[in-house]
Amino acid sequence: MGIEIDVVSFNMNDFKGQCREIVDGLRSTFRRIPTFQINGEDQRQDELQYILDNMKYTSRLEIFATTIEGLPLKIPVTTEDLFIYTGSWITLDYVMSLKMSTMVLCNTNLTNEDINVIFKSWMEMKSFQNLEHFEIDLTNRNDFVEVALKDIPYEKRPSITGPNPFYAQVDTIFEVTRRDGQKACIEVSELTQFFVTMRPRLPLLKFADSPE
Repeated sequence: MGIEIDVVSFNMNDFKGQCREIVDGLRSTFRRIPTFQINGEDQRQDELQYILDNMKYTSRLEIFATTIEGLPLKIPVTTEDLFIYTGSWITLDYVMSLKMSTMVLCNTNLTNEDINVIFKSWMEMKSFQNLEHFEIDLTNRNDFVEVALKDIPYEKRPSITGPNPFYAQVDTIFEVTRRDGQKACIEVSELTQFFVTMRPRLPLLKFADSPE
């Protein structure tokens, strides 16, 4: 039918036993859904995965749903911005396999040692080449600098207002540099819990008619 829509919020609790039928209807009705939100508690893994497999035209995916099995989810490759708010099942290997430009991962059990591996992988250009925003909650705020930034050269920068005015920045900004010279800002903030954000600083565009 080609109907345009910006956001769909899908609550699996409201469609018990009918999720697949509803998803098939959405897929045939809308050519593209820029933002797709999935809610629900204690859902079947295969039901949630069916939704993900059949909504591949989504650029922003927000997952609030939990499953009984608590297993890793396969995310459509078309997803550019991924938000997982119930990420107790997320492992380091899972994060390393992601290729989105934006990743916000909440309620994980990843340690500062894991975060250290993630930061180093970006700096060594082994993964996350298209990363624009990475955010993950901290299981241990106290040793973040000693562990998460271990063996990572950085420069301290003055505190600045973050992208979300509701966040309370609680530490100095740490600027790190990738092997190719690309820089990123790492900062610890607090909302309902402590989390860390890494945002690569996009290079300034040089226009053809600009002076040398």
